[in-house]
Amino acid sequence: SSGINAEYGGSEKRKRARKQSNESSSSDDSSTSSSGSSREEPVKTSGRRRSPEPDHNASAGTAESLDRIARIINDSDQAPLKTNSERYSPAPEEHSQEPQPVVPAATYLPPPSANTQMTQSKDLLFLLNKYPIMWTGTIALKNDTANVQLHFLSGSSTLAEGAIGALPNLGPGPMRIAQRMRLEPNQIEGVQKRMQHEGHWCMLLALPHCTDPVSLSTQTTVLQQGFISYLDSKQAAGIINLSVPEQTSPYVLHIFPPCEFTRVNMKRFCPELMEGAGDCGYLLIVIATV
Repeated sequence: SSGINAEYGGSEKRKRARKQSNESSSSDDSSTSSSGSSREEPVKTSGRRRSPEPDHNASAGTAESLDRIARIINDSDQAPLKTNSERYSPAPEEHSQEPQPVVPAATYLPPPSANTQMTQSKDLLFLLNKYPIMWTGTIALKNDTANVQLHFLSGSSTLAEGAIGALPNLGPGPMRIAQRMRLEPNQIEGVQKRMQHEGHWCMLLALPHCTDPVSLSTQTTVLQQGFISYLDSKQAAGIINLSVPEQTSPYVLHIFPPCEFTRVNMKRFCPELMEGAGDCGYLLIVIATV
């Protein structure tokens, strides 16, 4: 009986040992299977995503940028404030240039022709007083009109006064040049012959006239372009026939633009006026009786 029990006890021990060995083997297989599946399919979590690993290079760059901004702010706090004119001032090389003076509008000069009239010397004004004004009015040629003053130069003052007094006989309006005489030698010789008869001729100088410098400039331009240039292009002198009822011989006005005839006679009778009159433009008028 004791032998049977011993054999039975040994058999039981061997069974328990095998059972434990199987359970241990089964546990190892289960853990191996579980670990393999975990490598093949990662477990999805329902929580927050894991933060990426910090980038130490980016952190260093950010710190450097913040440090540079801090230095700029510190420098601007220490520097004096600049006004708008200092902030937007031109480049240094532009400062080296001399600033151009700004001329006020009130000091602008009128056109050159008006300026020439305004700057006539006192000597010329004295000479114009020396040659008295015989008439102030308007002359016309074609579609142009100009305001002029007639200054007495030489000849018969009585004849000049008689001719000026008869101007209203021309009718209302300006003294109009209606005819022309060619500047040919025989025509000019005829005028020169009349000038040899004392008391039968006179010479006047027509100059532009107005009361203010700007208008004077306009009248000068009209006289030069509408009268002088036109007569010069036609190589002619203007003619006005002035009849007087109680007088048998009418007055004939010969109106010459600047030419050789006018230069010779101005040099002869009024050499002092040649330069000043030439600057502003003029017409030389010879009045004679037929």
